[in-house]
Amino acid sequence: MNFTDQEKIAIVSLLIEMANADGKIAYEEMITFNLMCRRLEIDHNSFVVAHGLKCEHAIEVLKTMSDDKKIELAKLMVELIDSDNQVTDGEIALLNHACRAVGIDQLLQ
Repeated sequence: MNFTDQEKIAIVSLLIEMANADGKIAYEEMITFNLMCRRLEIDHNSFVVAHGLKCEHAIEVLKTMSDDKKIELAKLMVELIDSDNQVTDGEIALLNHACRAVGIDQLLQ
């Protein structure tokens, strides 16, 4: 998937929020997150920007993506949630919020 640089930063910002949703980052989540950053070709500067980006601003950027990109985002979030084999209420709440806010829920109906 060819995400723009702005989309990549917003995605990484949301994935950082997801990894932190349960208050701790498991080793498996860290490995999965790092692999995702490599797949997305995130460099250090983009990571720093993503880390400082507020979740709601990231969501505003992600709303403008194509439907295919939104579906890919949903897959990334679920992959990160599943990576440590422990799904928490906080992760599900953030997933639901992001899917509604970005419009992914409408695509899955």
